[in-house]
Amino acid sequence: MLKNSQLFKIINNIVPLRWTRLHNSATNVTQSSREKAWLTARERYKNHEHVYYSSVLETTQWKSYPPAAISSQFPHDWMDDYEFYEGAKSTDSKHGTPDASIPPSRVPCSGCGAHLHCSNISMPGYIPSEIFNGRSQQELRTITCQRCHFLNHYNIALDVDVPASSYVDTISRIQDQFALAIVLVDLLDFPSSIWPGMQHVLGAKRPIFLVGNKVDLLPRDSNNYLNHVKQCLQRDFVRHGGGDGLNIKNVSLISAKTGYGIEELITQLHKTWAYQGDVYLLGCTNVGKSTLFNILLNSDYCRPEASELVRKATTCPWPGTTLQMLRFPIFRPSESRVYQRFKRLFSERDERAAMDKLRREQAQKTGAVAAAQPFSQVGRSFDRREVVSDSFSMSAGTQPITTLNERRAEYREARWVYDTPGVMQPDQLTPLLTAEELSQLQPTTMIRPRAFRLRPKMSLLLGGLARMDILDLSGYEKHYDWLKVFVFASQNLPVMIADTLQVEAVYKRYLGTPFLGIPSTGGDVEARLKRWPGLHCKDQDIVVSNSNSNNNSVRNEGRLNCDITLSSAGWLGLLLPDNSECSLRVWTPHAVGIYVRTPALIPLADRLVGKHIRNSLAYNTTKPFVFKK
Repeated sequence: MLKNSQLFKIINNIVPLRWTRLHNSATNVTQSSREKAWLTARERYKNHEHVYYSSVLETTQWKSYPPAAISSQFPHDWMDDYEFYEGAKSTDSKHGTPDASIPPSRVPCSGCGAHLHCSNISMPGYIPSEIFNGRSQQELRTITCQRCHFLNHYNIALDVDVPASSYVDTISRIQDQFALAIVLVDLLDFPSSIWPGMQHVLGAKRPIFLVGNKVDLLPRDSNNYLNHVKQCLQRDFVRHGGGDGLNIKNVSLISAKTGYGIEELITQLHKTWAYQGDVYLLGCTNVGKSTLFNILLNSDYCRPEASELVRKATTCPWPGTTLQMLRFPIFRPSESRVYQRFKRLFSERDERAAMDKLRREQAQKTGAVAAAQPFSQVGRSFDRREVVSDSFSMSAGTQPITTLNERRAEYREARWVYDTPGVMQPDQLTPLLTAEELSQLQPTTMIRPRAFRLRPKMSLLLGGLARMDILDLSGYEKHYDWLKVFVFASQNLPVMIADTLQVEAVYKRYLGTPFLGIPSTGGDVEARLKRWPGLHCKDQDIVVSNSNSNNNSVRNEGRLNCDITLSSAGWLGLLLPDNSECSLRVWTPHAVGIYVRTPALIPLADRLVGKHIRNSLAYNTTKPFVFKK
């Protein structure tokens, strides 16, 4: 017979076990939605140690958004595309047969501007001797070089040997000329797309039109956001190599892709510069110079007959597409022409307003981001059949021509627009990326800000291109031991948040996988990762403070404290708790393109995100053009 003490021990061992089983059974039936969501979140990350958040894992059915397929095979029959090709001399070379004995021409390629020749495959302007030999200048003006042909028809970029110094030498010709400089800056990548040597080339007194491109991709956080963007652009241009800013005659925001702001830019050119001298399009690679050149070519800024004779510049995601200068003649803005242009714009005003209203309504109803992007059509007030009577214009009865003869009398005193080669800024990441990665990196629609809560000892990885460590957060209010981080980058670029102490191991583990996206490894994985330089941190840690606790209006609006630019990958906006200070460590390849930008470019981005997602570090994303007031 058991003693009372022994019986008591047995009961104590059995009852908790039965109670646990009954509790677990009941939990499976009555489990709350919050508990289910928490368990689902834990299950999602169970095989991803030290990872707190991944945009890939958070998407139920993650879909990659690859760019258009990039052809990796070199086409053998590409020379058949040329009208003058009569057959190969040799079947050994896919590039055709070079012949150094044939002298080069003085005819520029209509796509990149390099002089056409058949001497050397690796030099700009190369065309196989099977096509080049025996061609007249008239025939050469109708064809493009091999490199431009592959870019346009096969989406393949061929390497050519062009020293970086030659770009600067080509552009430096503006130093001795009385000319206007239109300096283009990528609004998604500044100050990294502002060339630091610009002031040295232009000089202190050079008149400048400062133009920010890709404004259609910026989210709209207020009704007055464009004026704020203009101020930020001008401030950073002066700060990073633009001199004192006194020679800036105009600041414009455009989209060379959608045409927004182009008509206003032409009006300002007529008003401020008129016909005083030539105009040069300057800027770093991939800021949109060639796209702007093409749209101006078919506008009121170009002589009507020249629009049909000057071929468009080659445009593509690869840097350095334009190798030499391309140009078209400016249409002189006489009083009668300016008035005729004004009448056209005035007559189209109601139509443009109705179209803008229709696009806004469509965006509100359907949520289509493309409908909310700034858009404008660029029209023509004149055509080549117009009979005009000035010394620079074509006279009546002139015989039709098929190419632009720049030596004709009517062009001798003409003013020209030049599309110049792009200068590679040391802060840009584009030389490290493949064609597929460049296409993935470029946003195609208005940027949708992504927001996250980050605490000290957490690190945010933006693809494999950048990393930010939260080292410390001090002086914050008791209710907030985290800061809010906004990611402004292409939606195709994944975001991962990991433990700072283990982030290097996490980076190595997921590099070359969809969890980081770029660098992608569509071909030889080992070779691609072997060439990848990895991430390097800035020499000094960044300290950001928020001392606006006494300013209630600023605090209530949730205005971002600053931006941390990450070279060509995008930028991060920081919103700190009141009266707090945060220390950060930022990483990019070779530690390039890391800047603290104040004030923030989209300061009211907190209006553009939704509520905090339960059991996650992220916030819901909303429409980037509808903000909470």
